[in-house]
Amino acid sequence: MITSHIIGQSRIGFNRDLKKSLERCFEFNECFEKNKNYLNELKKKVLYNNWNLKINNNINYINIGDFSFYDHILDNIFNVNCTPKRFKIKNNENFFKNYFILAKGDTNNQPLEMKKWFNTNYHYLVPEYDLDTKFSLNLSILKNDIYFAKIFKKKIKFIIIGPLTFLKLGKIKDNKLKNRLLLLPELLLSYFSLINELNNNVDLIQIDEPILILNLSEIWLKCFKNTYNILCSYFTNIMMATYFEQINAAYLKYLEGINFFSIHLDLINYKKINNFIKNKNIKYNHISLGIIDGKNIWKNNLEKSFYIINDIKKSMMISTSCSLMHVPLDLNSEKFKNKKNKIIKNWISFGNQKLEEIKNLSEIYKLNLYNNKKKYMNKNFIKNIFFVMNKKKSKLVFVKNIQNKIKKININDFKYRINYNLRRNIQKKYFKLNTFTTTTIGSFPQTPKIRKIRIDYKNSAISKNNYENLIKKEIYFIIKKQLDYKLDILVHGEPERGDMVEYFAQSIEGFLTTNNGWVQSYGSRYVKPPVIYGDIHIKNYLTLNWAKYSQSLTQKPLKGMLTGPLTMIKWSFRRIDQPNYITTIQMSLVLKKEIKKLEKIGIKIIQIDEPAIREFLPIKNDKYKHYFNWAIKTFILILSGIKNNTQIHTHICYSEFNNIINFIKDLNVDVVSIETSRSNMSITTTLNDYANDIGLGVYDIHTKRKMEINYAIYLIKIIINNIDIKKIWINPDCGLKTRKWLEISKSLKNIVYCSKIFKNLKLSF
Repeated sequence: MITSHIIGQSRIGFNRDLKKSLERCFEFNECFEKNKNYLNELKKKVLYNNWNLKINNNINYINIGDFSFYDHILDNIFNVNCTPKRFKIKNNENFFKNYFILAKGDTNNQPLEMKKWFNTNYHYLVPEYDLDTKFSLNLSILKNDIYFAKIFKKKIKFIIIGPLTFLKLGKIKDNKLKNRLLLLPELLLSYFSLINELNNNVDLIQIDEPILILNLSEIWLKCFKNTYNILCSYFTNIMMATYFEQINAAYLKYLEGINFFSIHLDLINYKKINNFIKNKNIKYNHISLGIIDGKNIWKNNLEKSFYIINDIKKSMMISTSCSLMHVPLDLNSEKFKNKKNKIIKNWISFGNQKLEEIKNLSEIYKLNLYNNKKKYMNKNFIKNIFFVMNKKKSKLVFVKNIQNKIKKININDFKYRINYNLRRNIQKKYFKLNTFTTTTIGSFPQTPKIRKIRIDYKNSAISKNNYENLIKKEIYFIIKKQLDYKLDILVHGEPERGDMVEYFAQSIEGFLTTNNGWVQSYGSRYVKPPVIYGDIHIKNYLTLNWAKYSQSLTQKPLKGMLTGPLTMIKWSFRRIDQPNYITTIQMSLVLKKEIKKLEKIGIKIIQIDEPAIREFLPIKNDKYKHYFNWAIKTFILILSGIKNNTQIHTHICYSEFNNIINFIKDLNVDVVSIETSRSNMSITTTLNDYANDIGLGVYDIHTKRKMEINYAIYLIKIIINNIDIKKIWINPDCGLKTRKWLEISKSLKNIVYCSKIFKNLKLSF
């Protein structure tokens, strides 16, 4: 027997409807309660389209629970009524108002922290727990979704994040709570009540427990076994889902004896599926096979997939490896004009096409079953084989001279620069820098005017010369503003760049950029990851003209801004036909060439942004050392040979760094800037022995809250208490492109003012 389902679908809408609606409300500070009917109708529209796509592709279940107005972890906070007490939410009457205060904050409340969702570029909002945290049931939204779903008269699958994962991914905000598992019994009661209330109206309960792919202590594993022994003894329709990696082999004994209806495995990352299937002590009616890649965009090799599932003598459910929220919606919206891009398009599969792949794979399996397992090939199967083979043989993928360059790289290309203390002395004298140096991370507000200039140029409504003159005027304005703020180190503001990855990808061979390949990064923030289809190389320089013009406008040092090799690769849809480190080295060689030229034209401070350094990290920590071994080398490759008075910065954000700070030290950059504002500077306690300079992000730019002087002083005092003042730089926690000039002007002036207060104190510890 074979059935099909989807782990989850995109919630952004075909035309980014959700983003546009939310940002209109954010923009004009409209009351969400007044717009709740409109927002709920929009939700119905997205669900209606998603469910119809499943029905049209013969997917057996439609989903509820995978839609979210902002974030699925935030949704669960409201499902089980555990909003942090600092928000002082006493009732659920004003749902949208309360919901978005947690997400974005307000004048009285800092929003919830954000962290990366495992090894993806999606950010989730972090639950907060203390000894007084209580859980109770809130079914109002879910019941409405079920009522709407019943109209379709199809099997319904309800999706919820698992109780163990929900606890594990949260943050303890109270020293009195020594172990968050103390909260599990009450949380489990809420889950039990929730499932009990919904069970008569749904056919399948999908409970996501991706933490099973992490390294867990025995107490967590025992709690997992006890939790699901209880749930599965009462409810016979529970599917436990994991994704992004395989379950640790040592954990399988904790699955034994539990009566699951189904267990979902991510086959894209599962190397030893037979070890799982052959374990007769793991009980389930169906094995759910995530054989269609939910994180990448390459066509599934249907022939290979057919042989994999044909060897599994179990009752099966065919599915995606993970939610389709990590890939764009529909390839049919891409209208490529040139021949090369049309060829590449045939190798690609977006979300809607992945539903078709599930349909085709299910049909092929069923037809072969009915035809005595003779290989049955329909038209779609034959086309798939052709395109998969075409990609393997294409000269667009492998470029001989680039491959030869990689082969010639040797140990001499990975030389460290001289000792950092010597470099620091050289640079302090060269740039005449003092303590508490102020700067920004790179981008400044992307105004409607700037966006229109770029769109007009893209649509050939203005000439190249006209475009460049208009952008130069914007850069002039940005430089003047920074001089008014009295910042120490300036940036050109990046008005020519829409996105820190896509901008560079548009000029580099081996990358394909899309028009509508949007995926959610967090909330209403969407990105268009480029597609890396072949070897990376470049004919022209990337940033020289803008950097040269910008530096000509000021005597102050100006940073050249580049996106690092790890981030360029991680935030793109990557090749699967060669190791990541080879692709990353190719990118490093492009950036090395660029930095050499920036040095020659007088740009002596260069920031290489690497916000993805942690999310590229393998999920299993026993693989950390191998990853950092090659990741750090790709960074060192860029810097080998540059001058000692060239100051190298890097920026990393929205990740936990406590357990990898020693690896970050090995990057040996002159200044590393880190997001710290939302976590109340908690990371500073682990940075006291970090030798190089550190830029601390004191201004949270992901909210409209302004940086007040008193709060800036409070944060800087925390920094000084933990870090040597000689190493401290002060900056916002990220780029400013999503903010408005009115919002940032006061904040940046206050940061500079507070930094000068401490600088003039001439503190000595």
